[in-house]
Amino acid sequence: MNIEKTGVKKNKDLYKLAAGHIDAAAEKLLNFRRHLHANPELSEEEAETKNYIIANIAGKEYIKLSEFEDTFGFWIDVIFKDDGYASGAAVLRADMDALPVIEETGLDFRSKTTAKMHACGHDVHMTALYGALCAVIDNYDAFKNSINLSALRFVFQAAEEKSPGGASVLVKHGVMRNVKMAFGLHVMPNLPSGRAALMEGPVMAAVDEFELELSGRGGHGAKPDEADDLILQASEIISGAQKIISRKTSPFIPAVISFCTFHAGSARNILPARANLSGTIRSLDPMTRESLKIKLEHTIKSSCAEFGTEYNLKLINGYPVTVNDKKAVEIFFPACENVLGTGNVLSEADRSMGSEDFSYYAQQAPSAFVFFGCGEKDPALSYPLHHPRFNVKDADIINAAKTFAALCAEFCG
Repeated sequence: MNIEKTGVKKNKDLYKLAAGHIDAAAEKLLNFRRHLHANPELSEEEAETKNYIIANIAGKEYIKLSEFEDTFGFWIDVIFKDDGYASGAAVLRADMDALPVIEETGLDFRSKTTAKMHACGHDVHMTALYGALCAVIDNYDAFKNSINLSALRFVFQAAEEKSPGGASVLVKHGVMRNVKMAFGLHVMPNLPSGRAALMEGPVMAAVDEFELELSGRGGHGAKPDEADDLILQASEIISGAQKIISRKTSPFIPAVISFCTFHAGSARNILPARANLSGTIRSLDPMTRESLKIKLEHTIKSSCAEFGTEYNLKLINGYPVTVNDKKAVEIFFPACENVLGTGNVLSEADRSMGSEDFSYYAQQAPSAFVFFGCGEKDPALSYPLHHPRFNVKDADIINAAKTFAALCAEFCG
């Protein structure tokens, strides 16, 4: 991909001012992150996280806070032009929620709450966004004199980890109104520290959830001929679903069906009358997304016809595909390079079959979402997202804040 290297380089002085602020405030930012990490809150519980962030934002006449009763998500507008947003705004977004994970990092600032942990890096995302916000406020006059937007909108979003997600709530409240572009980042341990990946097109999968109940005749384990073996049937359905991927879907089309829960039986000698399974369906394009649902139900229906059993299938639509817009990528790319260095931002890398409700912002305006590397040189020390030992180094946190600040400078000059 040939990306024109413009943006920050035409206004390097402004970026240097913002980056200088972040360097000077590095210890403050890292303490901010440590507090968030030590006090994680799950989806739709982020009240204290919200209060902590707002309490640490300087009160200025050009800052506008938007908050709501039905979500802990909120946004901060830094307003540069009194033109009724005629020049538009740019969104920079971070997610706020933690995961139900028992932390095993051994950090001095490890989670104070059992079975709650920032194991997906959302504490880092918030710190990066907060750092950029403070840098803009600290250099407000310099930004105001050269920015071509009415406002920069810093979005702290709740409930990314729990469908239907917090993004759609904020969209309903108008977070994308008058917005020209939206941007986000996610720390990624599969990329080495000091590298990033920013691609055009689909970058994160759509996800749909399913809940399946099989029902039949329970019976004695000694007489399977007089009962319906739902455990055997469920096992064949799980295997059959993988044939949908390997034999019914083009090998050039990314697709995943995962069964993640399986509950059946109450004793070693009883064939159960119920079996409950659930999982996810993931894809990177709308046609495949719908096709996988149809094929999965066909597999289940055919199996029930063979076994003489019944089924109830509930399909739950989740987040859509996250699609990076070419023009938004061309703005974000040089910002990332300005921080990480030429050659350290990949324009081609593996897409993710994980999902993100950032996709809802991308449906409303041209958007770009970058994968920000935080992997250790030693693979044995690099833990994946959602792992109880996942952590991000201080240097990567500061660079993430600088990347958001560099992005703000892209709209100046």
